[in-house]
Amino acid sequence: MKYLGAIVSALILASCIQETSPGQALGEADGVPLYKMTVERLPDFPKPRGGQHTMLLGDELTVLGGITDGFVLEPTIAYLRDDVWHQVPMKYPHYYGFTTLLQDGSVMLGGGCSENFGIGQSWGVETYNPSTHTCKAVGIMDRKRAGVSASVLQDGRVVISGNWYADDAIGLYEPGKGFSFVKEPAVQRAYPQILPISPDNAIIFSSEDTHGNFMQDLVDQLSGEPFTEPLLKEWNILPYMVNPTSADDLRTGEYAYLLPASHQEDGQAGILRLTDGHFSLLETERPLPMALPGGEPLVWMHSLQVDRASRCAWMYALSGNGRFVAARIGYDPIFEGGKATLEMFLADKPGGGSFFKNTPRLLEGGRIVLAGGVLSGARDDSNFEATAEVWLFHTTAPAKDASLWWWILSIAGLAAALAAVWAFQRKRQNEKEVEDPAKLERNDLQTRITELVEEKQLFLIKDLKISDIARELGTNATYISACINGQMGISFPEFISRYRVEYALKLMQEHPEMSSVEVWEASGFNNEKTFFRRFRLQTGLTPAEWKKQHLTK
Repeated sequence: MKYLGAIVSALILASCIQETSPGQALGEADGVPLYKMTVERLPDFPKPRGGQHTMLLGDELTVLGGITDGFVLEPTIAYLRDDVWHQVPMKYPHYYGFTTLLQDGSVMLGGGCSENFGIGQSWGVETYNPSTHTCKAVGIMDRKRAGVSASVLQDGRVVISGNWYADDAIGLYEPGKGFSFVKEPAVQRAYPQILPISPDNAIIFSSEDTHGNFMQDLVDQLSGEPFTEPLLKEWNILPYMVNPTSADDLRTGEYAYLLPASHQEDGQAGILRLTDGHFSLLETERPLPMALPGGEPLVWMHSLQVDRASRCAWMYALSGNGRFVAARIGYDPIFEGGKATLEMFLADKPGGGSFFKNTPRLLEGGRIVLAGGVLSGARDDSNFEATAEVWLFHTTAPAKDASLWWWILSIAGLAAALAAVWAFQRKRQNEKEVEDPAKLERNDLQTRITELVEEKQLFLIKDLKISDIARELGTNATYISACINGQMGISFPEFISRYRVEYALKLMQEHPEMSSVEVWEASGFNNEKTFFRRFRLQTGLTPAEWKKQHLTK
């Protein structure tokens, strides 16, 4: 009877695994398992659109800006609700501009081309509120910009850099103060990566200069001197093109990121890690394939998106025949000294041709949206013909009906597996095998940390420091930090904030009458901005959106 409950639980788990297992196996691509993706057609856009920014805001798939047929600027935002696309006029077009998600859940859009055909630069910046579906002008940047990127710091300031066929500069937006020039960059850049590495600092780098030439190993800092990164001499960070992936898409931890890259000599696709400002190469079990079975070449896109809940990242490619490919990179093993795992998924590209200048959007459950785009090869200049098609790709197989034979085989297999595990454990116990002392010590420290924080609710202390945990456990802060970073794969602030957000969710559920200020103060947060940022990072929603979804009957 002791093991009957375990068998039943395992059967339930196996049933869930059956429903979310990969699709039909298609063999291997250079040793990497390859599966089939199923495809679903979503409602078309009201008119063709390409080069837009695609985001999931709340539960609404949203596309912002871009161009339409004829290489004409498209100054609208479209969101999908109840299987219908609704359009919102923008204040300015933002093709080749930036979008970044602010801490209050709104989106800031800035810069971009001033004329059709991708000509010129513009000044204007606006915010889009997805709750009210309205746009509001918020001022102008320190200079006209296109080919520009932006990223939000912990204190709410927005770092801005990049330009296209015009002088670059590092700028800043401060809420309540507007835009300002900060300093000249070490080198001129287009579409730079801007990644926060501390609460008040970010690094800025790119593989392209303002005229599209591949370059550079120099890295700027918002606060600090530029430095040279040797890995950027060997690897090009895949350029953003016209619709950049945000820092939050690349983030695996508080100040940890994964970056899509290509080797400068042979074009081999790879992934760089950035942790607290330090670069390294992500080790994978096998290299990212550069061709499908049969030799059909793959061109890896500039997009990488992290699914922190599933501890994996996704990269995308187009095959030589225009088929869409997604790679799932399981990065969890790297925190135990292992190598990241790889799986690939393939679908025949609907509609013919190849979508170009279009970033896929990752949804929960390994679903991927490819919305609109410019058709490559449709004309001599592929910027002139866009598509209104929207497709949803499923990387998991649909649920199967459970049959009697499946249950019988599952019970037999699981029972045998449990018996084998039990026998193995008994054997180890009888032989008094000794575990690696270092591993035991690490696991024990992790358990002690979590038990202490949970039992004493230390996360409710607003100014809790890592030294406080070390003092309680009779060890030093270095060991605590190494355990949290190495064993859990997150930073100490992120570790504590997860408890605070969970506590805030409990308060909101049990005391819906509490105001937002009362909730964040009672949950251990130091300020409202940090609360909103952490809440959205963990739940994907603002507090107001969460209440609307979970508390409104």
